Amino acid sequence: MNKLILENLANQFRIGQLQISLFEPVSIHKALRTTGILCSFRPLDDDISGMAIKIQHEGDQQAHRFMLINTNDIYCKQRFTACHEFYHLLYQENFTKSVDDSGYASTVEREERYANIFASFLLLPEAGLKMLAPVEEQRKDRISLGTILKLEQHFRCSRTTLLLRLKEMGWISEDYIIKYSENVKRSAAEYGYNTSLYEPTRNTEICGDYNIKARSLFDKGLISRSKYVTLINDMELNKEGK
Repeated sequence: MNKLILENLANQFRIGQLQISLFEPVSIHKALRTTGILCSFRPLDDDISGMAIKIQHEGDQQAHRFMLINTNDIYCKQRFTACHEFYHLLYQENFTKSVDDSGYASTVEREERYANIFASFLLLPEAGLKMLAPVEEQRKDRISLGTILKLEQHFRCSRTTLLLRLKEMGWISEDYIIKYSENVKRSAAEYGYNTSLYEPTRNTEICGDYNIKARSLFDKGLISRSKYVTLINDMELNKEGK
């Protein structure tokens, strides 16, 4: 699958399914609700960024899709991981499951590379970048730190993801990547930006209708109260600090 196909998939997902423009930041929660994907956000071991599972039983019209995101990761990385998993769950053929480790930027496996490229296109559409960046900075190694910060804050992406995307577009060289890869959080603070984008959230949250379905089964008398409580506790919905 070439990059043009992946870019078209990402843009179609934005415009067709999410109904947002190429200028707007992606809302992960809206994307999860729109696609019907159940997602659990929770703190995990540091070597795991997330995972995805797709199950389709014989006779089912629709597959069951599940995503897990590590909230010990910084928030912008959580967003990248979710977009990465959207590729696996929605576009990869014959997909069943994947587990993403913390080295998301250096993976060599083909479908993992496709998922990374898709995530980059989804988070950072070229048209949106061109709208926000001054025209005079859209030339090789002319972009300023202020513009880099404006772009990553607007699209809520990591510095690494943005710099690699800009290099792919021909706006910066490897030297620029090295130059602007350090002191990311400090530079944001110095420019007056909120730094929560670069910090872990460590929250526990469910996005989807798991709890609604569990409650429906209980209300219909199909499961006991103890089973209902077990289902809810399994997803840690009542965990303090949610």
